[in-house]
Amino acid sequence: LTSDPFSTYPTMTTNDNPTLNEPFNAAHFESLPHAACVSLFHRTGRTGCGTYSRDVMTGRLLDWTSVVDTNDADGQADQANRRASSTGTTKVPPYVAVMEEAYYTAENIAQLVYFASQYEAGDDYGTVEEGGPLRGVLVLASSSNTTSSSNIQQSSPEPLSPQGDDTASASLTIGSSYEWNANNAGDGLTNTDMYGLPTAYVADSNTADYLRGTASEQSAALGSSGTTSVSSGNVDATVYPSIVSEFNYYMGPGGDVDADGNAIYNSKKCLEWKDNDGEWSPRCAPLGGNSVWSVAGSPLSLGYAGENANADNDGDENEGENDGDNNNNDRPVILLSTSIDSTSMFHDLSPGANNAASNILTLLLTAQLIGSTVTDEVLDGLYGQIAFSFFQGESYGYIGSRRFLKDVLEGFECTEGDEGVASVYKRKDEANVARACLHPLRADLTFQNLGQVRGMIAVDQVGNLGGSKNLYVQGGDATDGENGFAGFLSEVMVELSANDDGGYTAQASSVNNDDDDGTVPLPPTPLSSLVQLSSSAVGGVVLTGYDDAFVANSLYHSHLDSASSKFQTIDKDAIASAATLLARSAIAAAYQNADEDVDSATAAAYALELLPDPVSSSSSTFGELYNCLFEDGNCETFLNYGAVER
Repeated sequence: LTSDPFSTYPTMTTNDNPTLNEPFNAAHFESLPHAACVSLFHRTGRTGCGTYSRDVMTGRLLDWTSVVDTNDADGQADQANRRASSTGTTKVPPYVAVMEEAYYTAENIAQLVYFASQYEAGDDYGTVEEGGPLRGVLVLASSSNTTSSSNIQQSSPEPLSPQGDDTASASLTIGSSYEWNANNAGDGLTNTDMYGLPTAYVADSNTADYLRGTASEQSAALGSSGTTSVSSGNVDATVYPSIVSEFNYYMGPGGDVDADGNAIYNSKKCLEWKDNDGEWSPRCAPLGGNSVWSVAGSPLSLGYAGENANADNDGDENEGENDGDNNNNDRPVILLSTSIDSTSMFHDLSPGANNAASNILTLLLTAQLIGSTVTDEVLDGLYGQIAFSFFQGESYGYIGSRRFLKDVLEGFECTEGDEGVASVYKRKDEANVARACLHPLRADLTFQNLGQVRGMIAVDQVGNLGGSKNLYVQGGDATDGENGFAGFLSEVMVELSANDDGGYTAQASSVNNDDDDGTVPLPPTPLSSLVQLSSSAVGGVVLTGYDDAFVANSLYHSHLDSASSKFQTIDKDAIASAATLLARSAIAAAYQNADEDVDSATAAAYALELLPDPVSSSSSTFGELYNCLFEDGNCETFLNYGAVER
């Protein structure tokens, strides 16, 4: 297995008659379609996989169970006797561990690493400059012929507390010790630094079957001396012609620590790297992309609204007003938010069906229901302004929501002047163009015309309810210091769910105070960013498909979180119900006035009057968007709307 680390599918080595059935020979190397485990540098170090250096790492294929300590009593005794009688470190031919995806867990990887640490690598496939005999891991997609997928629970690679304790994002999460991922056997593999252990996932069933069989056969051959141990079988790789795998996945340096035990190589060092001439030459690409936001009703003016229009957002209804030319910019904003990305151990395989796509579809349908049913005149007449926000990078320290909300809550200052420069963005129906800033780079400064943020309704994992029809409302009163509005949002959502024709209900989450300081944990969503950045002056709620923990087999941040997965079923009706509830709740929230003397029942009744018809999962709009988000990311709809002009 060899490839350019920036290529998803490696180019095949030139060979007139390539085959995997021939012994190790440079002319018989065949590149395999695969997805790689990459490295992520963060503020305190790195996680993920990669080779030790730019040199390839090569080893014979062996079943992973033959290169870990056995649980069999006789096997343990044999291994103990062998180690006790050894006068020096035993050298073994380098190998690559082949394992089923169900067994790719932090515990099993630790066992592989520990076992290999007891040996030295031989030079059977060339000189090994660094590391032991374990030269990589191949993870195979489970097939109908394997029993692991049905007998072993598919775990989530995230820790029990996603973006919580013992992660680089712990300080950014509200209730960082709470175990949201308890039902998915979250083992924290995503937080493991596997520097020197390149890993790839093979999805093709035929290729996986071949690799599975080859690894088993070669492991069985180790038993020629009456044991299946990698070293005591004493099978010389130069004598027994093995099928081998080769990795060329250098993901940057690692492994070194300073005197205090802190990793030397982190995101800061990686991004500030300079070449030999002193020129800035970053060694890694920054995370992130484009977050997307818009408002319901008349669009905001593209002109500059006024200096620091959004600064000092501390919940005071009178702040944030300015003398700009947009009649909407002094209205408090209700943000409907979600994340637009997912992640997994294999970067190119992150479908995020429940974790991301269900949330995006819900929010798009919410916007469509409001925009197609309620006139701009009515929306502009509401006390609050409804805004939609789709944030990128939420899986990595809430990058998108923290950047956007920091700019909106604290005010943004452009070194080119507050009005910035002309942006490439332009509305087709307007002669004016938006303003942008070159430093710090902001492609569009229209967010400066937003009013103060009054509250947020986020949505998370509503595509898999674990077979139930129950949605849950997280957060509420505790998120804004019981100022009232977040509690109102919670009440109105529960009130409105009683009108669901499909039998879906929303109820307050059972999650209570978790920490000694009385903090109520929040799911890892954009709401955490709002609560933290506003110092709990502004809060909100999260509509979720789970109560006190992610539902079992939700495959959180797993490469298996897809609509076609045999481990979960995406509930289209649940998404439609969530979108309807979100739209009605947004209208009710915008209807609430400055004195907050509109009760939840009155606000809910008003919302139902404006939005009497629910979203239907059988509608053409639903089907079209579902196809784009869950099945075909290159659908015609996305291609048509993907232009720069808006």
